[in-house]
Formats: sequence, C-alpha cells, structure tokens
Amino acid sequence: MECVRTEQKQLKCATEKFNKLSHHPFLVTYGIEPNHDEDKTILLLHAIENHDFDWVDKSERVTTAMLVEAALTAHEHIPLHNNDTAEVKKNQLTVLAGDLYSSLYYYRLAKMADIPLIRLFSESIQTMNDAKACLHSHNWKTAEELEQLIVDMESTLIVNLAKFYRQEMILRTAPHFLAIKRMKETIQTIEEGGAQGQESPIPLSPLLSGQRPYEERHFLKKNLKTVLTKQQTLLQEGLENVRDNLPALLSDRIMAVLP
Repeated sequence: MECVRTEQKQLKCATEKFNKLSHHPFLVTYGIEPNHDEDKTILLLHAIENHDFDWVDKSERVTTAMLVEAALTAHEHIPLHNNDTAEVKKNQLTVLAGDLYSSLYYYRLAKMADIPLIRLFSESIQTMNDAKACLHSHNWKTAEELEQLIVDMESTLIVNLAKFYRQEMILRTAPHFLAIKRMKETIQTIEEGGAQGQESPIPLSPLLSGQRPYEERHFLKKNLKTVLTKQQTLLQEGLENVRDNLPALLSDRIMAVLP
C-alpha cells in the first residue's frame, strides 16, 4: 500500500483512521472532538513494530492505543463544580465521549483476540489512572514521587507496548520525552496564570485540578523544574545509543524539548 511506506504517510493514515473511528456528529455539534497527540502517535508507530505485521495489523493496534489515550484524556478536562447549564451539558457529553472511545478500544481489542495484548492494555490503563488519581489528589510528598507519577501517567502504555515488541529506541526515549513535555506545559501554564493574577483560573489537568492556591502552584512549579532538569539529562543519556537510528520525524520532536 502506497500510503504506508514512509513515517509521515503512516502518521497520516493512522490519524485519518482514528478520526474516522472517533467521529460522532452529535458530539461535534457541541465542539467535542477527541484530543489527538501527534507525538504519541509517532511513538506508537515505532513502538508497535513486528516483522510479522502488515499495515492492517499494525494500524489496528496503533489506532486502538490512540483511542485509549483519547478516552483517558477526555476525562481530564471536566471541572468538579460548574453551575452553568450549557457547560454542565457539555461536561456530561465529554464524559459520554470518553465512554464512547473506551467502548471502541475494548471492541477492537476483543476482535484481535490477542490475550497478552489485552492484558497489557488493561494493566497500562490501571497504572495511568492510578497516577492521575494521585496527581489530582496531590498525593505526593517529594519531587521524585511527582516525577514518577508524571512518567506513569504520560508513557505507561507506550513503554509497555515498546517492551512487548522489543523496541529499545522507544524504551530509551519515550518516558523522558513525554514527561518533559508535560512538565514544560504545566510550568508554562502556571507562569502564565501568575502573570494574569495570583488566583487566576488555570486550565484543568491532573497536575492543576481545581483552583489551587498560589502557594501550591509555586511549590508545584519548583518541584517540576527540579525533575525537569533530571529528565532532560536522562533523555540525553538515552539518546546516546540510538541517536543514529532515530527517524527524522521523531528526532526533530525530541530535540525540541532539550536545552
């Protein structure tokens, strides 16, 4: 198939297939569409490599993993308290969208009848949800605990798939790259919120759930900056043995998060 011979074309095909699977006209009328992280899709394309796979086999697994990420992300952006009627309806539909994506990936996993892979997905989802719950509840005491929760939340599924398919390049780069991205985004959000006012609203995420006091945000930012430097060092070390084999599309994105 012509459309799957290059990394860029695989990305395009996987994205189009994901968009077709996840599209729902009623949800779109309320502005609800699945979040699609292109960096994670690229990592998935390289994590799920097997010489026995043709593009159909590979794309089934990649798009299923994309649906998992979409389902988990959908529930991140729902506030705990909201009295606006229109927003309440949108929040309810966002929950429905997350459930829709969940049903889609369960259905696709069942069709594959790949028991070890189903177990991998289930265990990965549990770890990621546990990490998000701990971050939402601020259930960490040290910078190291915060760091591990972010790594677990962002990269568990991709890392476990890379282990399953023995993709060393992804194992060495994905956890650090994705953790750095989330840390940098959160630091930027905190700083932009501080510039607008100490108690200004901030976008919801597991790291910034609800209206956290300014002092808590400052404490979070301080710890994030500490572990960010460490993760950048670990990523640079991980790149040492795989740099020459990094595909161009992935290499450009990884280099963009390094100092």
